[in-house]
Amino acid sequence: MGVSLVKHTPRAGVIWSGATQVRARPWPQVPGRAFLLISGSHGPTVRLPEPDVLTTWLTTLSSWGYDSVRTSALAPVAANAFAQIGFTVAQELSLLERSHTAHPVIASPPTSTITALRMAPFSRSLGNSALMELLAVDNAAFGVEWTMDQETLREALSATKRVRLFVSRSHGRIDGFVLAGATGNQGFIQRLAVHPDFQRQGIATQLLAAALAWTERRGCSSTVVNTEISNTAALSAYHRFGFAPLDYGLSVLEMQLNQ
Repeated sequence: MGVSLVKHTPRAGVIWSGATQVRARPWPQVPGRAFLLISGSHGPTVRLPEPDVLTTWLTTLSSWGYDSVRTSALAPVAANAFAQIGFTVAQELSLLERSHTAHPVIASPPTSTITALRMAPFSRSLGNSALMELLAVDNAAFGVEWTMDQETLREALSATKRVRLFVSRSHGRIDGFVLAGATGNQGFIQRLAVHPDFQRQGIATQLLAAALAWTERRGCSSTVVNTEISNTAALSAYHRFGFAPLDYGLSVLEMQLNQ
């Protein structure tokens, strides 16, 4: 089983190895680093090709001009496969789930600062100026190393069958947002960010309550979220809403190329 290149533009493309599909593009804000997105890698049972095939992926990325590579968040089986060929952990994430039947959504006072957007397509619903504000909030909340760019946002918006963006504004500008998704009876909190200047004012709680109420209305039996294991503030907020850790977490791995 080798590599089949399905689509290729400069320094980006889709690779198939047997039944496994991976996409590669530049990591946000770091053009020399490849962002390797593995289909289904969140699942605890997903299995990747043999090490020699994974190595051919790296050769392909090198030929596209990358000097390093970082993966999307991987479940343990997939993460171990990359660790075997020299990848190291860049970020560890806790994966949490909230049952809507066991934990009814916490009532939150209505607020005029939270706006729900259908985001389909997001450019029409949000507008370019507000889009730049949203990405600036994300950059301030997560830092340059882990921030989203427009392509990352587009990928998040297309990751689930239904999607809703809840935006918080103060003084006419965005100060926080949460991106929620739903596929079948499964809900997802895909991104929650509040600008550091507006944290600890209850904005994250309002946003999270709005997102969970939406996934519950969509008929989701549970909602899942992941967050960095060292993010104690986020973990505390999720626990207050009834989220509990699953029996496995996720890892982002990275490797230098052409060593």
